[in-house]
Amino acid sequence: MRELTFADLLPGYLDAENEVRYNGDKFERFFYDLNGVFEKLSDLKKPTSILIGRKGVGKSAYAGRLDLLNISTSESFMVKLGEVSYSDFVKISDNKGNVVGTQRYLHAWYLLLLSAVVKRLKEEDVENPDALKVLKKAVFDLGLATNQNIVRDIFTAAKKDFKVKLSMLEISFGSDSTHDNKIKFSNLTDFTNYFIEIFCTLGVKREIFPIIDGVDDVLRTKKDTQEILSGLVRAVYTLNQKNYSNNKVKFILVIREDIVKTINDSDMNKIIQDSGYKLDWYSNRNSGVDNLLFMINKRIESKNKDIQLNEALEAWNQLFPKLIKNQSSWNYFLEYTMYRPRDIIQFLNQFIYNYPDANNISRRVFTDELRKFSQDYFYEEMKNELLGFLEDSTINILFDVLQKLGSQKRGDFDFEDLLNVYKNNYPAYDEQQVKHILTTLFNAGYVGMLRNIKKGKYTSTYLNFKHKDPRVTIDFSSKFVIHKGLFSALNI
Repeated sequence: MRELTFADLLPGYLDAENEVRYNGDKFERFFYDLNGVFEKLSDLKKPTSILIGRKGVGKSAYAGRLDLLNISTSESFMVKLGEVSYSDFVKISDNKGNVVGTQRYLHAWYLLLLSAVVKRLKEEDVENPDALKVLKKAVFDLGLATNQNIVRDIFTAAKKDFKVKLSMLEISFGSDSTHDNKIKFSNLTDFTNYFIEIFCTLGVKREIFPIIDGVDDVLRTKKDTQEILSGLVRAVYTLNQKNYSNNKVKFILVIREDIVKTINDSDMNKIIQDSGYKLDWYSNRNSGVDNLLFMINKRIESKNKDIQLNEALEAWNQLFPKLIKNQSSWNYFLEYTMYRPRDIIQFLNQFIYNYPDANNISRRVFTDELRKFSQDYFYEEMKNELLGFLEDSTINILFDVLQKLGSQKRGDFDFEDLLNVYKNNYPAYDEQQVKHILTTLFNAGYVGMLRNIKKGKYTSTYLNFKHKDPRVTIDFSSKFVIHKGLFSALNI
């Protein structure tokens, strides 16, 4: 194989939408399918439909790959929730219907998701065109947008006159369409139940995959977040079950793991176990197969047809020093990351742009770029990830808090150390608030925990991070460690 330079690497984008837009001609070639999850998501006969993962692990890349499934027998389209006004969404709930508690917004999601499909269908797409005409007329009569703009639909459904239109709506379905057989609706629940009933008779002929992405922005609203999310997850799960026999429609939901965990719903575990899949790049390293390396190699091969990489570390060891501080430079670098594709792409981009003609860089350059990675990228990623889980004012002072803490206790610290930093500098925070902050940092993986495990006569100490071991729970009596990726940013 010829000698590699950093110019042989494909520049990446942290936003999957940009990755598809600017690397679209190569996207299908370099897309790395972790454990065959793409095949599971795109298989109508498999229940996998909810893709879960931490921020930056590639969930939206899967959404982008699914969105390319537009062939003669299949169609996919994005339902983007990034610009949804959830303050408007809360006005759609059916307080007069039979739905309460965590299902309060279920029927609103039914209407919005099914309408998005109905708008795209043509008579030749279904076995029952009469049923399609009924649904299209109902969507039109309710004033929902003729295009695929779910943001517009939510805005329309939130208006006061929407419920008036709903109460005046009459639907008849079947051979007898006389006025006496027309059905009127008093609430959203009754309407969507009937809408689903008709939808299930369509007999959609070709595979359709509505892909729901952009759920992260629900964190911007404080009102009814759990109920809105619960309704969305339940809607995806239930609609896929109802469509299994009669329609070739499968809704795919892409959602952050920490958002899923905020949902307090008695059926959520069942739904996730049956239809969810968690993207976890770290766990795959235990088998000796490092998928993050294979992802890098696939990106190189997709750009350079004359390059064939046979060993996982072949390209990495050509471009970077093999060893840093007596360990593999790859493993050394990973300890400064969250083991996610976004981190890898960001680090490689630094060399692609700054050292395009270099075929190998020194240890000094490697560590200099790792410092920039911490300062310019990693800390900002932490701040973005904490949005919605901590108050903005709390996030804004974290730099000062962690810097003071790390300067005093660079090796490890206990809860009292953190509490004293707040007492001495930000006394408005009480003990419970500080516990919540530490728990949030721990659950996000930016703080690790030292655990002493006794085995016979001996005690061993293990360092656990949540992004490596999701099962570990916080113990406030333990010692804690700040993630290495923050060290340079905090200057500790």
